[in-house]
Amino acid sequence: MSNARPARRPAGQGVKFRGPIAGITPAAPVVDPGTPDPPEASSAANQPIAEGGPPPDLVALGRIVDAYGIRGWVKVESYNRADDSVLGQIRRWWIRPGQARQGVGMQVAQAKPLACEIERVRSHGGLLVAKPNSSHDRDTAIALKGFEVLASRHDFPASAEDEFYWRDLVGCEVVNPQSHQLGRVFAVEDYGAHPILRLKSPEGQERMIPFIGVYIVSVDLAEQRIIADWSADY
Repeated sequence: MSNARPARRPAGQGVKFRGPIAGITPAAPVVDPGTPDPPEASSAANQPIAEGGPPPDLVALGRIVDAYGIRGWVKVESYNRADDSVLGQIRRWWIRPGQARQGVGMQVAQAKPLACEIERVRSHGGLLVAKPNSSHDRDTAIALKGFEVLASRHDFPASAEDEFYWRDLVGCEVVNPQSHQLGRVFAVEDYGAHPILRLKSPEGQERMIPFIGVYIVSVDLAEQRIIADWSADY
């Protein structure tokens, strides 16, 4: 990856809120509406999968980039820092061939994911290394190279105070204290200084608001509403 490319972390990962915030209302798990299942993808030989259909709230979190050792372990490139990835605390992953496209609501839509039970996982050299239950040799692990790794939002660990999963901020309506509608969050990005909320108004106008205490007054995830001290003219 080029050093000149901005480091953008996708929805689904946790981020600490920077600065005081007036009010936070915790949310129940946010679940995307289901979409019709796409055609079944061809499976790799001996891939370690479990039976059961995928849940509708999957979030793409990384991809398998190689085998690790000779005992069935795989290397996983997390879409954010390996040490911060929720994959380290989740034992049921969902995998599918290739890279998935993400829509405005971060609903993953491509080949139907397959369940993959994880025996162990740890951070290693900037990556995650994981041992799927049914992967016992290097050939099985190599067969999974290129698979994208997803997890159910329902399985994410509880966030700490003043922390939010980016996935939960996407879709929130943003207004200012004067009740002027600023738009709805369609993406959250981070270029190194702090997270940025990207909004789009019903008229198609786009805004970017830093997700820091100087501007964010309150976050009500249950109502999917954020109050930001931001002028409608910006």
